[in-house]
Amino acid sequence: MEIIKKNKNIIILVGLIFLAVIIYISTSKSSDNKTNDNILEVKIAIQDHKFVPNIVEVPKSTKIRLIVHNEDDTVEEFESYDLHREKIVMPNESIHIILAPLKSGKYEFFGDFHQDTAQGFIIVND
Repeated sequence: MEIIKKNKNIIILVGLIFLAVIIYISTSKSSDNKTNDNILEVKIAIQDHKFVPNIVEVPKSTKIRLIVHNEDDTVEEFESYDLHREKIVMPNESIHIILAPLKSGKYEFFGDFHQDTAQGFIIVND
């Protein structure tokens, strides 16, 4: 009993640290799950300097993770004036682009280094 009285502050401090760690772990896991559940993943490949598929349909008001994988042996740049995005895609690598929920409409994207063939659209439906 005397040991507890002497080390009361240390015991309280250790207990508070333990409680803070438990709270941090539980909130970070639940927020990760919410984020993953609320993001629609859309995968597009670059093959022979073309986007495959070149037209993607998504529902409006949905957060999107656009994953673009370059299967070509040359570098490409994913670009979209409509989406305000521009990102280099190295050969045999992928990029991830997070898009906030979009309004209904048609959003053009293209490959900046092969604009004649690498063209596509994201169509956002009601």
